[in-house]
Amino acid sequence: MVEIEFSIMVGSPGGANHLLPLLEEFRKQHGIRVNMTEVPWNNGWAEISKFGIYGHGPDVSCIGTTWIGSLASMHALRPYDDQEIHALGGAEAFFESIWRTGFLQNDPTLWSVPWLGDAMLLYYWEKPLKKAGVSNFEAAFATDEALAETLEKLQRSGFDYPFAINITSNSIILHEAAHWVWNAGGTFVSADGRQVSFNQPPAMQGFRNYFKLRPFISPELLQSAEITGSLFNTGKAAIHFAGPWLVTSFHQNKEQIEDVPNVIAIPGITFTGGCGLVIWEYTLHPNEAFEFVRFLATQPVHVPTSLYDHQVPTRREALHIPLMENDNYHRAYLQAIQRGRAFPTMRLWGAIEDKLRVGLSNIWIDLFANPGQDLDTCIHKHIDPIAARLNMTLGN
Repeated sequence: MVEIEFSIMVGSPGGANHLLPLLEEFRKQHGIRVNMTEVPWNNGWAEISKFGIYGHGPDVSCIGTTWIGSLASMHALRPYDDQEIHALGGAEAFFESIWRTGFLQNDPTLWSVPWLGDAMLLYYWEKPLKKAGVSNFEAAFATDEALAETLEKLQRSGFDYPFAINITSNSIILHEAAHWVWNAGGTFVSADGRQVSFNQPPAMQGFRNYFKLRPFISPELLQSAEITGSLFNTGKAAIHFAGPWLVTSFHQNKEQIEDVPNVIAIPGITFTGGCGLVIWEYTLHPNEAFEFVRFLATQPVHVPTSLYDHQVPTRREALHIPLMENDNYHRAYLQAIQRGRAFPTMRLWGAIEDKLRVGLSNIWIDLFANPGQDLDTCIHKHIDPIAARLNMTLGN
C-alpha cells in the first residue's frame, strides 16, 4: 500500500485528531495510507520553510495562506494543472478572496487549493451597548465612523476602555490593522510588487484612523496578546475584533458561562485568510498526493467545519446548507469571507509582514507613552524607515 505524508498547522498538540477518521476513510476508498504530522503555529514558518529548503518532508501540507507566495517563489511547490483544477470544481467552486491566495501576483499558476477559511469580525456584548443607549446594533457598526461613535457612547456610559484589539507584535495585529488601511483605499504593496505602498497617503490615512482608537483601548493590552481575549471574555471590554476562534472557546466552556457574545461583520473590507493545501515539488507520489488534496478539498462543507468550530468553509456551497443559514455566527463568517481581502501572495510578503507588525506595535507603545504627541509625526517616524528598507529589498 502506498503511503504519503501530510502536515497540518495546529494551535496545540492533538488539534488535528478530529481528522483521523477522515484519513481512514480516504485509505478505504483509495488504498492510500496517510500519515499525519502536526506543526505548531507558533514556529510554523521555521518548520515549513525547511521542507522547501531541504527538499524533504511531507507530500502534502496544509499551510497558512500568507506563506504560499514565498514557497512558490522558492520553486518548492508543485503547481496544479488545468485538469486538476477542473477536478476540484474550478475557481467558481470557492470564495474568490480565498481562491486568489493560491496565485502569485500576475501569475496564472495555481499553487495552493483553499481548504480552511478565516475572517476577522466584530464581537460585542449586548448589555453594555444597551446601557450606553445603543438599540440599533446594525447601525452602531455600519461604518468605521459609527463604530467610533459607539465606542464614545460606551465610554460616556462608564466603560473606560470598551475596545479590545491586538496591539502587541504578533501576526494578528496586521490582520486587524489591514481593515482600516483597505477601508481608506490603501494597499500594502504596489501592483507590480516592486515597492511598498503602505506609506502612501491612502494607507497612511487608514493607519491614522486605526491609531485614533487609542483612547478606547486599555494600556493593559501592551502586556501580551492573550490579554486581548480575556478582557473581552470577562466583560472588561464591550467590543472585540477577532477571528472565528473566539466563539469556539465560549461554546467549549458553555457550562461555566452565562452568556455568549453577538457577532457582526466589520464595515467594509476585512482580512480573509486561512489555510491551503499544497503539494511539494519533491514528492515521489504526485498522483496520490493530488487524490488526497481532491478528497479533502471536495468534502461536504461541514467537514472539517462543525458548529462553533473556528474553521470556516472555503467552498461557495456552504452558503446553502442549513448549518450556515440557521446560525448567526456562521452567517457572519461567510458574509465576511465573501467581501474580505487577503494579503498579497508574493515572494517577500513574510518579510513585509514581520517588519510591519513590529512597527505597528512600536507605534502603539509610543502613543501610550506619550499620548499628547502629534499622531501623524509618530506614525511617519516608525513607518517611513520600514518602507525605505523594504523598498530597497523589493527593488533588488
